[in-house]
Amino acid sequence: MAKIAWIGVGAMGGAIILRLLAAGHAVTAYNRSVEKTRRAREAGAVIADSPREAAQGAEVVFSSVTNDEASRAVWTGSDGVLAAALPPSTIVVECSTLSHDWVMELAALASKKGVRYVDCPVAGRPHDAEAGKLRVFAGATPADLEAVRPLLEAFSTKIFHFGGVGAGTAFKLIYNLLGVIQVASVGEAMAQCEAAGIDLHAAAEGFATGYTGSRHVTLHSATMADGKKGQAVAFSGRGRLKDAQYGVRLAEKMGRQSLVGNAAVAVFSQMVDVGMGDANDSELIDALRAVAAKARKS
Repeated sequence: MAKIAWIGVGAMGGAIILRLLAAGHAVTAYNRSVEKTRRAREAGAVIADSPREAAQGAEVVFSSVTNDEASRAVWTGSDGVLAAALPPSTIVVECSTLSHDWVMELAALASKKGVRYVDCPVAGRPHDAEAGKLRVFAGATPADLEAVRPLLEAFSTKIFHFGGVGAGTAFKLIYNLLGVIQVASVGEAMAQCEAAGIDLHAAAEGFATGYTGSRHVTLHSATMADGKKGQAVAFSGRGRLKDAQYGVRLAEKMGRQSLVGNAAVAVFSQMVDVGMGDANDSELIDALRAVAAKARKS
């Protein structure tokens, strides 16, 4: 049984905590909004008042938060994880989807602290986490990855080791940028079908059954055709924009173009600009309708 600290009890982090508890591990968790920790607490997790308190005495410290700013706060703040007394045997694991620049800076801070660092963002949705079916994209030394592998296996079906620290984040940003591009393309394509007078359910079936029919295309075109709104947010428009921006930044840092990635940034910026950033990404079609209506009036 491992003593684990988990920082960030959102939909994904909360689901993973349940898997770790079910596997027999002891989990101390921290979340800025205490009300979101109820399920974890009822399942047996101890809730700490700060990341520093949660990390104290832990063998492995995980984090799953929304963006660079949140990650920086929980790791480097005055009550952050790295302010705790961590022995050299401690492994710190960042599961969030963050910019490559910040991940490499955080790895250096962990090394300066004298602890081991693993970046392993995950792919999947909260229901995949609850079922133990996430995919893990790891960047770490082989020894450090093997040390945390039993914990990762509690909530994943596949662990990809892409190389040293930073490689897992690099792949996740490229992977997510590809996904953002697909969702942006679906939104525009469905809006175009609507403008052409094509039934959206027929359009969704046509896209899904042809060579265009990736899981993103199939899921989002059907959801857009159904006009579903107000569901629990699995992936927000703001989250898509953040991932696209981080992915484009990485491409540019590596000296590679991301013309289509920049277009996806522009599309999801429109969703945020019309006040729908916190809605499900599948509601992008409604944002594009609002943009088109505004253009017609101008």
